Amino acid sequence: MKLHINLIKHIFLTLAFSCIFIGCNVQTDSSLPDDDKDNNSYKESDDEVALIIGMGILSDSGYNQAAYEGIQTYALAADISYSHYAPVADTPEAYKEAVLTAIEDNAHLIICAGPHFEQAVGDLQAVYSDRYFLLLDGVPRDSSGAPVPIASNVHCITYHEEEAGYLAGYMAVLEGYEKLGFIGGEQLSSVQRYGYGYLQGINDAAAVLDKSGDISVDYWYADTFFPNQKTEDISLEWYQNGTQVIFACGGSLYQSILPSASACGGRLIGADENQNGISDLFLTSAIKGVKSSVIVALDDFYAAGNTWPEEAAGKVISYGAAQKCIELPISSETWRFKNAALKDYLQILAALKAGSIQISAQTDVPPKTDISVIYHNE
Repeated sequence: MKLHINLIKHIFLTLAFSCIFIGCNVQTDSSLPDDDKDNNSYKESDDEVALIIGMGILSDSGYNQAAYEGIQTYALAADISYSHYAPVADTPEAYKEAVLTAIEDNAHLIICAGPHFEQAVGDLQAVYSDRYFLLLDGVPRDSSGAPVPIASNVHCITYHEEEAGYLAGYMAVLEGYEKLGFIGGEQLSSVQRYGYGYLQGINDAAAVLDKSGDISVDYWYADTFFPNQKTEDISLEWYQNGTQVIFACGGSLYQSILPSASACGGRLIGADENQNGISDLFLTSAIKGVKSSVIVALDDFYAAGNTWPEEAAGKVISYGAAQKCIELPISSETWRFKNAALKDYLQILAALKAGSIQISAQTDVPPKTDISVIYHNE
């Protein structure tokens, strides 16, 4: 029997975001699909929920995987069928075609993971008014990139990545690091918010420690979320020149930075999800709660009778520290700081939740800082 009530949210929060598995007719295990299913081959007609990822792989230990696990956790608990799709190319046409394929396969709720789907949702929301869309990290747009009114069959979720980046940067400086780096994927607003928040956190911690003149940051966008040789070469050069920790922000990009860190004794900071389990070289991870926000959205959708409730229909909800969606990992297995104290982190997090720390979310210009920042894309 499907649990189309807010019981799922209660269970989910009570178990502290642990997975629940009760009766599923589609997939009977909690593992990710096989690798060959990452290549747009896993499609089942008449699945209620379809996840469409951007260019990348499903099992990226980050954003895509978090969105998938959010769907999986809810669907297994509520006996809802689900599947996933991926575009065949990194073009607006391919993203739209992936959405259309899910619609043709009779998906009722289509979850589009990332801002690459903004135009596709903008084009299709009115045409397919009998289907429902959850757009993560974006709002519907037209072909010129301008926002369009959000239809009632669409719900959008955005995140305060600047808060997650701020926490990571602040704690890295408290730990004692003075030469830091940021390597982002594509220059999207979500990635920029991570990076600019990171700079603001570094800058504020440096000011508290009276070390602004001693701290420097190298900052670069790789223009891809995939592992690649150029990113490995640049990160290796940075580490060899004294960079101590690099914020690896974007999909599987960390896979290019990890070998360089290993070769030079450097550290990494992960993004989106807790990536500390990948390697002991991860100092921490800037988490933005993709999995938990997807579970809550699905619960709201089915509790309202397979539709978006009034507070979500045609609306954008932005999740941050105040909504308990922004954090660094603090369990005994994942807390890697030796000099920075947990109580200091908890104080900063509480200040973010209370709104007493003001972090700019602007992405049109970099934040003003007293530390030295070298922007390598300029």
